[in-house]
Amino acid sequence: MNKVSISLVARNNAHRIIGVCFGITDFAYWLFITDLGVIREYTGQGVGTALVKKLHELAGGTKNIILYACANENAIPFYEKIGMTRVNDVMGYNCVEWTDFW
Repeated sequence: MNKVSISLVARNNAHRIIGVCFGITDFAYWLFITDLGVIREYTGQGVGTALVKKLHELAGGTKNIILYACANENAIPFYEKIGMTRVNDVMGYNCVEWTDFW
């Protein structure tokens, strides 16, 4: 099964990049968000939500594609706000230290 990456960039009216969202999908079953970031001055304005929604749509839509994300503790409220929940059926190996986006 092929895996394909999807990259999205959000820009403001001055064409400045204000957010990015990257994911890997098989277009059949799953989408894994590898990165999501929004410039601090634009948080809380729907940029991250729009990026995730568009990424999910491009991968095949909410009715057909399972969405996964690896989130640091600070991002969990955002993902819960957009309807995601913690799951226990994901295997993991190793651990990374998260760094600030900006």
